Amino acid sequence: MEQIELDVSELPAPEPFDKIMRALELMTQNNSGASYLKVEHRKQPLLLYKPLAKLGYQFHVQAGERQPFEIYIWPSVQPPPCEFQSPNIAADFEKLSNHSIDQCSDC
Repeated sequence: MEQIELDVSELPAPEPFDKIMRALELMTQNNSGASYLKVEHRKQPLLLYKPLAKLGYQFHVQAGERQPFEIYIWPSVQPPPCEFQSPNIAADFEKLSNHSIDQCSDC
C-alpha cells in the first residue's frame, strides 16, 4: 500500500479539515491502486470523523511520534493499511459525533 503523508499541525482551523478532504479527493482520483493517508495533527480532529465515515472511509487515530496525533485514513473497501502501534483513540467517535464547531476552536 502506498502511504501519502500530510502534516497539518501548523495550519489554523478550518484548513486542516479542508486539506485532508482535498488530499482524499486527489488520492481517489489519481490512484487506481491501494493507498492511504497518514495525517499528523496537533489536535484530535473531532469534526473530521463523521464526514469520513459518511464518505466511506475508515480511520485509526493514535499518539504520534512527531505530533500528538497520527490519523490513518483509507477507503472502507480496502483492508487496514498496517498494524497499528496503539489502540484507536477515536474508536468511540460516535459518542463524539455530537461535538459541535462551537466546542472546537482548532479542529
